[in-house]
Amino acid sequence: MLGKTSFREIHQRNARRIILFGSGNIASKTIRKIGLDRIDCIVDNSENLQGEKFEGLEIHHPNKVKSGDLVLICSTAIVDIAEQLVSLDLIPGEDFLISPILNDLTAISDLEQLEVVLYFTSGTVPLPDLPYGGGLYKCTVKGSESSLERLYRGPCYGAIRLEDSIYFVDTDKGILRSDENGIQHMGALPKKSRAHGISFNLSNEMFYVSCSYLDAVLEIDQDFKIKRSFSISDRRGTGGEPMHHCNDNLAIENSLYVSMFSSTGSWKRDVFDGCIAEFDLSTGKRLRDICQGLYMPHNVKLFDGSIHVLDSLPGHLRFGNFSIQGTFPGFTRGLEYHSGLYFIGQSKNRNFSKVFGLSNNVAIDCGVTIFNPDLKVSRFIQFPNSIGEVHSIVI
Repeated sequence: MLGKTSFREIHQRNARRIILFGSGNIASKTIRKIGLDRIDCIVDNSENLQGEKFEGLEIHHPNKVKSGDLVLICSTAIVDIAEQLVSLDLIPGEDFLISPILNDLTAISDLEQLEVVLYFTSGTVPLPDLPYGGGLYKCTVKGSESSLERLYRGPCYGAIRLEDSIYFVDTDKGILRSDENGIQHMGALPKKSRAHGISFNLSNEMFYVSCSYLDAVLEIDQDFKIKRSFSISDRRGTGGEPMHHCNDNLAIENSLYVSMFSSTGSWKRDVFDGCIAEFDLSTGKRLRDICQGLYMPHNVKLFDGSIHVLDSLPGHLRFGNFSIQGTFPGFTRGLEYHSGLYFIGQSKNRNFSKVFGLSNNVAIDCGVTIFNPDLKVSRFIQFPNSIGEVHSIVI
């Protein structure tokens, strides 16, 4: 109902009077920021306080509030007071705001009351006798409650939203689409390719699918025919063994960005020089690594014009010149952004984190962390451990 505010915004308001709702420490700090000369009075629901003075201001019953006043909520009971003010025909965001002192608490309240529907994939073995395991899931979050529904069973990895449909990869069956008509099989992929991440380039209207076992990214048209293959390198192990473990990708205009465990192809020898490599879509050539020094990276995404990536093993969310913006305890894989919040998948952490000295707390939980990057607060939605892994998230 109410978002963050600033004292600058309050000073710019042309309200007839400023009234504080609630007396106490928050009101004291608010008064010091605004100044007594701009505040008319305080209102409070406590009958014991009404008629008294606080910081030189009289305390009144809330019916003192009149049209044209600007009310600043100075109490942690934000939701209850907001509902009370709405019942007095005041409009949130116009007639009343929260004190900026409470911005952190507002972020927490927003997370606690969040209502959102998200979809995610899991590549776990799809157990036939259990309701969980690998597949495409729908998770409905309503305040403190959440529910799960598996829409499709299979070892599923990449997923993207395209208009009103979700396209996702079943590494055994190929590319599928989920929409209001249900699940449809769109096209097969090469056997033994270990298809993983998927993206769609709006510029050339092509799909791109990362294939870990091919050390390549496939370009696929809208008839789901393979047009080209972008090889990570010419290096192949004995018997054509893949060396780079490419997983996710992002195609924008004339560039293809690919995340992988090893830029040089040495991850099976415990050399995790993970990176995001760039390819020129015109020539098909690998150009450069735009980000290096990553541990098992996944989920290359573009949000608000900035490339993001999950540095999965140490649990870092990186953006803004790939600086660390948040750190999480699980194997961090699956990334979405919506309305100022990040939705970050957490899989059972692999013991590599302990072996490599990257973590002193190896999480065994599976779920989604909802993260406010500005205030660095988060909320965790836990999934049954039999799901085990989260690979992609779509709002």
